[in-house]
Amino acid sequence: MMQSAFVVSVSDDNSQAQVLPMITGACLSCKEQCAQRGTPFTVSNEKKFEIKEGSIVSITTSPKAEAVQSILSLCAPVLCAIAAFFFAPPISMAIFHQTATEGFKAACALAGIIIPATIVFAVSRFKIRPAQPYIEKVL
Repeated sequence: MMQSAFVVSVSDDNSQAQVLPMITGACLSCKEQCAQRGTPFTVSNEKKFEIKEGSIVSITTSPKAEAVQSILSLCAPVLCAIAAFFFAPPISMAIFHQTATEGFKAACALAGIIIPATIVFAVSRFKIRPAQPYIEKVL
């Protein structure tokens, strides 16, 4: 992932910057050459580029962090849904003392996708801080 951002402020030692992402996908046909701006966040300046307020930079994250994010957010809910589908018969027998119907298996699979996805969403929003994005180049 590489994205353009507008530098709002720079730390005293030039090691970090506060940036606003420039969301340009919706503005491709715009003739005003403007960009919609998002929420500010902090990026590191590992390569010690000379940046100042108002600079436009290209930011990215590590490929390892992106891989972990995709595994947790996509693969975990799908695998849990598959597991819930196959564990539906023992669950039905233990709780209801009857064999699982196709509707119960589908409900288990749906719960198996919704519950982990909700947990991943909540944890990523409030607990886990992924690897900090960094400035790749100054535009």
